[in-house]
Formats: sequence, C-alpha cells, structure tokens
Amino acid sequence: MKASLLVDAPILDKRQLWIKKIEKPHFDHDFHFHKTCELLWIVEGRGTFIAGDHIGKFEQDDLFMLGTGLPHIFRSSKEYHAPDSNLRTVAIAIYFTDEFLSGMSDSAAFMAEAGDLIRRAERGFRLTGETRRQMVDIFSRACTLEGMGLMAGFLSMMHTALQSDEYQPMASAAYKIRPPKREMDRFVDVYDYILKNFHGSITLSKAASICGMSENAFCRFFKSRTQRTLTQFVNEIRISHACSLLREQNEPLKNIYRQCGYNNAVFFHRSFKRITGLTPRQYLENCHAS
Repeated sequence: MKASLLVDAPILDKRQLWIKKIEKPHFDHDFHFHKTCELLWIVEGRGTFIAGDHIGKFEQDDLFMLGTGLPHIFRSSKEYHAPDSNLRTVAIAIYFTDEFLSGMSDSAAFMAEAGDLIRRAERGFRLTGETRRQMVDIFSRACTLEGMGLMAGFLSMMHTALQSDEYQPMASAAYKIRPPKREMDRFVDVYDYILKNFHGSITLSKAASICGMSENAFCRFFKSRTQRTLTQFVNEIRISHACSLLREQNEPLKNIYRQCGYNNAVFFHRSFKRITGLTPRQYLENCHAS
C-alpha cells in the first residue's frame, strides 16, 4: 500500500516507447504516479477514477492522457470485485517520457507543439466526442504494430490530441503537480479507505488516524492537497456512483441513495443537485433522452 511510485514500465533511456496491456478481473493498483507520460485506453470496464484532485467515472473506450508525476487511481465498479463475477477489465497503456516526445524532431515547430501537449498533460485530460473515436481507431491499429508503423501511429495520436478542442482537463489548475513522496505515501491508504467504504460510513477520525495526524491537522492537509474538505470529497465520490447507478440500473430512486452511502433522501437530493446541477430525476430523464 505504500508503493506511490509505480516503475513497471522498463524505459531505460530517453528514446524509448513502451506498450502494456492490462487484462484482469478488476483494476488493483493503488494511488500512484509514473516517471513517464501515459496514454491510457479503456478497452473494457467501468468504474471510478481519481487524477490529482479530480474525481470521475470511466467506461469502455474512454481515453486519457496522464502527465509525468500526476497521481491517479482507477478503481473498477463494485460488481467487478464480486467472487462470482465473470466481468473483466482490459486497458492498453502507452508510456513515454517528455524527452522522448520532444526529442523526436529538431524542428522548432515540432518541439513547441510537443511542449504544448506535455504542459496540457500535466493536469491530465480525457478525449471526448469525435476526437475520442478517431483516437481509439488509431490506437487499436497502432498497438498491433512495431517499428515505424508504431511510431507513425503514436505521432498521429499526439497530433490528433493536440489539434482537437474535444478534451476535458482533469486536475484543477491549482493542483500541485508532482507532490513529494512523503505526501503521496500519506494519501495512498486514505484514498483506498474512501474508495472501499464510501457505500457506508466514512469518519474524519478514521481518515486522520490513517494519516497519523490529528483531525485538525488532517483537515488542513487534505484541503491543501485536494482543494476540498473530506466531506466534499466523499460526497463527490458518492454522487458519481449514484450517476452510474442511475444510468445502468432500472431501480426506483428511493433504492439508489442507500447504495451510495446516504441514509437521508433529502440530503442525497440536495447533494446531487449541488454537485451535478440537476435533480436525480432530471439526470435520469436526460440519460433516457440521450
């Protein structure tokens, strides 16, 4: 649980590109970061992810770019962890260093574009719309190639991502990139505690004890790193899960809120409206209309 720096990509120098296929019943990495950039394609699976101070949902064919040092975790939905589950998660990641990308050409224009993309990736971003469809198509072909074919596909994806405005930044502009290892270690267990227990009770005292801090010190520390209070953070996780349940399950609204850790329907509705801008019923109607 203390492995904050993940070094499973054997990049031995600045001129290397590495592809990894992840195929397992569910994602099981802890909150971590890499010494490389990561382009991640979710081939199969769905769940919750955190990138820096951003909380969101992922699903099939989502495509993310995560910059060097950006802490992140992808946690598969609850049904993927069931002992009798036949579900699986599949993802393909391309790892590369900042120096590898910027060093592919001596052209001033190329290096400027590479620098722009690297800066955008510092906060992480996900591709959307037609750009995502194009990227997935290029990715699916490129990852079966080697040599110049792979390099051509990689550059095509980088160019497509850079030229498009169909992307969503993830970590906030205020988020401190590349936190010290000591701070990362403190968050590994507390994030895991929240993600495993948000369906039930999350307490400040437990979270503070996990970090080895007093409650007041933990509150200041957590707010400075996430731009949120613990309560706000947990509510965002819970409402994100509620949105997933509303999209995927044909259940009455009164059954949804208890699966998300709420004991009070009024508080659930207030939290949902504050975070999404919609009531649960409005959100459900929008899902059916799309």
